[in-house]
Amino acid sequence: MRRFLCAALALVLLLSALPLAALAQGEPLRIMWWGSQTRHDRTLRVLDMFTEKTGIEFEPEFYGFDDYISKLNILIAANDPPDLMQLGGNFPTYIDHIEFLNPYIENGIIDVSNTDPSFLAITTLDGNIVGLSSGTNAPAVAYDPELFAKAGVPEPTFNWTWEEFEEAALAIHEKLGILGVALTRNDEFWILTTVVAQYDTGESLFLEPYRLALNYRDDRYVADYLSMVKRLTDAGAYPTPAQMAEIRDVEGNPLVRGEAAMAYVFSNQFVALSEAAGRPLKLVSLPRIKKDGPLALSIMSSQMFSIAKASRNKEAAARFIDFFINDVNANLILQGERGVPIMRHVRDALAPLLSEAEREIYRYLDRLGQEAATQIVLDSPVQTQIRDVYIRLAEEVVFNRTTPEEAARRFRQEAEDILARYARQ
Repeated sequence: MRRFLCAALALVLLLSALPLAALAQGEPLRIMWWGSQTRHDRTLRVLDMFTEKTGIEFEPEFYGFDDYISKLNILIAANDPPDLMQLGGNFPTYIDHIEFLNPYIENGIIDVSNTDPSFLAITTLDGNIVGLSSGTNAPAVAYDPELFAKAGVPEPTFNWTWEEFEEAALAIHEKLGILGVALTRNDEFWILTTVVAQYDTGESLFLEPYRLALNYRDDRYVADYLSMVKRLTDAGAYPTPAQMAEIRDVEGNPLVRGEAAMAYVFSNQFVALSEAAGRPLKLVSLPRIKKDGPLALSIMSSQMFSIAKASRNKEAAARFIDFFINDVNANLILQGERGVPIMRHVRDALAPLLSEAEREIYRYLDRLGQEAATQIVLDSPVQTQIRDVYIRLAEEVVFNRTTPEEAARRFRQEAEDILARYARQ
């Protein structure tokens, strides 16, 4: 019996010393993410660190956002998702394919002792932790202070209004002959979800948190926004559809080349934007309807890695998530590119080493935190379809095929039809 126990103990020790990849029959972890080239390079270095530490190898795939979603949808439809998939507010679309992290946190595989409940809440739905945030972020306007000074336009403040935004964009174009702001129609749609809530009526574009219905009654909110877009486009201060089509990634934004003075970004994109520009840029909040009105922004999860329910390597995937969010050396490589880290010890380690662009992000989120909520932000399961309706109607307005008022009415009608069809499924 004693000999048997010793042999059993030796086997246990041997197995515990084996890399997890061996316990998963040598299968590499398949992992997918989207982002900029900066993100790709840093993430690959962290994967190499984890492989060296554990023996677990990876099959990485990385894309721009639209290509990423297309590829992920194909894999999900084929019931062949990667072990680890990067998701954002679009995760409800894939909720049936996500392995919840609660048991891995409860058994200590994933350590969350160095974060706060509010940071867990931004990736928790109905008590289920669908991933751990790779960083917190928020929508923002990035701008070039030198171009503002050159045009004789005051720099924006945290309580600037949409009227002041429009005046600044027009003045910059008139004085410098460049775009006042650079963004895409997709960006426009995201901004619209903020603008409707700024009318201080308790209404928002969607009924939160699941966004299964519209939640506003006055089409003027959408019409006002489209009218501003039309005025700026007609004046040449706003990108044309052709110019928008050329903005394929952060590094390709006209702000990088000095061809625009402002750009709509998420704060975690600011590092890549600044590095591509090679000059000092700043961040400010989106404008608001009234100076003393609501900001209607949230500090949220930029994205997260989630484990696929179909994965045969769930424990190894969970250990990678723990490494990704907790390992200081890994995060010294990542440098908060996905957003401000949720772990206190990681933020403390990064603080003395932050670049000026990274310090600007921290300053922005600290200031925004005085007003913004910290909460989970979801996409509607049919949000892409509704966004596409907005894009089509906005183009009709820009090309003088319809009025902002008519486009706003049709937007509501078509969006409600899409939501109703989804509800009947």
